Amino acid sequence: MRMFATIALLLGAYGLFAQDNSVTTVSILGCHSQDTPAPTIPYLVNTLKPDYCIWVGDNVYADTDDNPQYIQDQLNLLAAKPGFNQLKTQSKFFVTWDDHDYGKNNYGKRYKLKEESKQIHRKFWMLENEIPANHDGIYYSKIEVQPNGKKVQFIMLDGRFNRDRPIKPNGDAFGKNQWKWLEAQLQQPADVRFLVNGYQILLEKPTEWEALIKIGKSRKKLIDLLKKYKVNNALFITGDQHYVEILESDKKLGYHTYEIMSAGINTTEEPGHPANRVAGPDLTTHDATIIEIHWQAAPYLQVKTYNVETGQVNIDYRIELGDIGCKSDCNQK
Repeated sequence: MRMFATIALLLGAYGLFAQDNSVTTVSILGCHSQDTPAPTIPYLVNTLKPDYCIWVGDNVYADTDDNPQYIQDQLNLLAAKPGFNQLKTQSKFFVTWDDHDYGKNNYGKRYKLKEESKQIHRKFWMLENEIPANHDGIYYSKIEVQPNGKKVQFIMLDGRFNRDRPIKPNGDAFGKNQWKWLEAQLQQPADVRFLVNGYQILLEKPTEWEALIKIGKSRKKLIDLLKKYKVNNALFITGDQHYVEILESDKKLGYHTYEIMSAGINTTEEPGHPANRVAGPDLTTHDATIIEIHWQAAPYLQVKTYNVETGQVNIDYRIELGDIGCKSDCNQK
């Protein structure tokens, strides 16, 4: 036994026997109706206990033409929800917005209260150090180093502040400054990257809902950046629709990845029917989505959605990190 233990130690020292089995957990929240109960929030606090929480937008419904205080008041209702302050203390928040917490349904750069809304967002979500007061939007990025040394990058996109409206064939979703900033972020070293946007990115065809494919060539430009820098570890996290689904990129994009769309933590709606859906839809009214990053020798992500009232797992989908990114056919054209 003593000889076996000695051999095991030697093998472990050379990385031949030991394996890192630690897990990083990330939850997704969004499309939260501030006027109805949200049991997902205390469920995350007491049961799932994620390391990180991504708020994907429509975190409250605060539509207004001329009253920034109304936006603040709706966020205050979120802050008063059971479990919210405990979750903020227990898990690290990463936050973007979509139209309804930006302040106006389907609006973009022409929203007249966008500066006031930005300052409210910075203060409420405690992002003054991440987002400068004179920033042209709320986009920011952070790399979180895990106890095992692995790096998770959260790239929080702003698809509202600089977005063209009305939408047109040569329209832009993000604005030139954000594109330049994003290009720099994609060159930072990381083991997993989550690109977070308030509305969907991998939908292949325009639908009645908002999606990046409807906004000029922004979707192609984003994918081309991933290909240009051979970013072999990027996934999309999005919101907007009131259910949960996982999309897989179409082969014609030349870049293989996934989108986890999870929103509507206390509401639901009739789902769409995208051809590239590989899991879902989960129409649970009170649901919680967790991404488990398993830091194995061959890392993978396990995406799970829970019915918070029953504890039942409705989606359980595995994504191999090694399958993501540029392959042999990923050259720019």
